[in-house]
Amino acid sequence: MHILENDVLKVVVSKHGAELQSIYNKKNQKEYLWQGDKAYWERKSPILFPIVGKLANNTYHVKGRVYHLTRHGFARDMTFEIIEKSKHYVKFMLKANEETMFIYPYNFKLTVSYRLVDNRLTVKYKVYNNSAGLMYFSIGAIPVFNTNLSENGIEDYYLDFEENKTLKAKVIDTEVNLVKKEEKQIIDKKDKLDLDYSLFEDDILIFEDVSKVILKNKINDEKIRITHDFPLLGIWTSRRNPKCPFISLEPLHGIGDYVGIPQEISDKPFIQSVLPNGKFRTKYTLEID
Repeated sequence: MHILENDVLKVVVSKHGAELQSIYNKKNQKEYLWQGDKAYWERKSPILFPIVGKLANNTYHVKGRVYHLTRHGFARDMTFEIIEKSKHYVKFMLKANEETMFIYPYNFKLTVSYRLVDNRLTVKYKVYNNSAGLMYFSIGAIPVFNTNLSENGIEDYYLDFEENKTLKAKVIDTEVNLVKKEEKQIIDKKDKLDLDYSLFEDDILIFEDVSKVILKNKINDEKIRITHDFPLLGIWTSRRNPKCPFISLEPLHGIGDYVGIPQEISDKPFIQSVLPNGKFRTKYTLEID
């Protein structure tokens, strides 16, 4: 574990999956990051790479050759190396190896860094392509936040978009956990969305063009702001149990496959690519109040 700490926050990150383990607010003495509970969901803030979501039949093709990956890829279950660290900063690295090349045939390097400044935590990702040809991938994050700090769970919270939005969400076919081509409208020319468990009957809400949003508590005015440069933002809580005590704010470069058959990786929705010897950068920032 590596600890980042200042007068406001104490942040803990693990080498396993380069995953956040804690965001503790020292001023109000509260833990903001979900702490994992198998009754609901055991993870805390996994990194999604080299895919986001589920593949049709857990299968994809690279130039016609068949490969298999399970949901959200392998990075979240691998041990990263710490390559830089200080009191307020840490950088992790994961490289391709024989195990990853068997299921993802690219010579990649992934770095993940965390920087703490006042009440802000900035998370940066860099994806390097050391392969001879174009490399395709998706990347995303699932930072999950406690809503058990309030009596009614997520229903004591709302999303503040800070400007009027008309938003449609991707629809998940929950039988196969793949994405439908249809979308459903969630809000029309409004700047706020009250959270309710019925919103998640079709699993996750995935919006385009939402680069910032604030998760606010109606009872005590506590809030978490996320800003990011990803094309998609997911909002999710588990459907396994009623009154699930967490909500996630998920910056995403990619989604699961559309309902259908496995396809070429380059044709996947929101897929990213990097030229040989090139790199891809993206980031998000959390502000905790």
